[in-house]
Amino acid sequence: MRRILILAAAAAAACVMAPAASAAPAAAPSTQNAMIRGAHLSPDTTNVDVYLTAFSGGTTTLWLSSVGYGDVSPYNWLKPGPYAVSMRPHGAAASTPAALSWTFTAKAGHAYTAAGVGMNKKLHGVIIEDQLTPPASGHGLVRVIQAASRAPRADITAQNGLVLAKSAAFASTTKYTTVPAGNLQVAAKADGASLDTSATVAVKSGSVSSVVLLDGKGGGLALRTLTDAAGAATTPIGSVPAGGGGTAHRPNDIPSWTWGLGAAAVVALAGSALAMRGRRRSAAA
Repeated sequence: MRRILILAAAAAAACVMAPAASAAPAAAPSTQNAMIRGAHLSPDTTNVDVYLTAFSGGTTTLWLSSVGYGDVSPYNWLKPGPYAVSMRPHGAAASTPAALSWTFTAKAGHAYTAAGVGMNKKLHGVIIEDQLTPPASGHGLVRVIQAASRAPRADITAQNGLVLAKSAAFASTTKYTTVPAGNLQVAAKADGASLDTSATVAVKSGSVSSVVLLDGKGGGLALRTLTDAAGAATTPIGSVPAGGGGTAHRPNDIPSWTWGLGAAAVVALAGSALAMRGRRRSAAA
């Protein structure tokens, strides 16, 4: 069986995930709950279905269907505690043995992006902690998620000599950088190669964003922007339906993951993990 990626994250009881046209930014999580979202950042890994089990409830639920490279989920509330994640090839029956089982622990008051990163032969999962506390008025926070295999290393810069990432390695994430609010002209260039791309990032006062560098669909590179936080009035869409109750979507009801701002596709995967045949790993958030 071929190696495949598991993208996932965790689960919470109660309500089902609602369909959305884009990945929603989030307010700072309450002290009683965590928040999670996920993204598929492995260019050569095919689509998967993600199942979640809350240790407290033991109910296994199909959470995300047909997750592919560049897809990202909305934030969802998550009850603190340990969770199990399992992955199957898209369309496989729920009774099919999981290609991967993986566990992690969600902490109250934290927000996470769980991402499956790297090429299929070296897939691995990471949990990225998201900063949802806004910067000072008149500024925004921006970080870079480097998910372009065509650029083993890349420089990402903005106007006035601002460096967002220097020689950032494929499958890496930078710290947040404080930038002035307004239109940020971002350029990315692969080290030692002629590949480059650029995009305008609209930085709102008090916002927190991730700029994701991807392999372009038709070749080359592409930049996408994901909103991590846009202000205290913005809330997650719902809870992840895994264990402890709630009504799960059937497979044909579950929306594919979608992009946060502007064009289609990217970053930061829920419930981090990698899938290699017969291999199981565990991690703690």
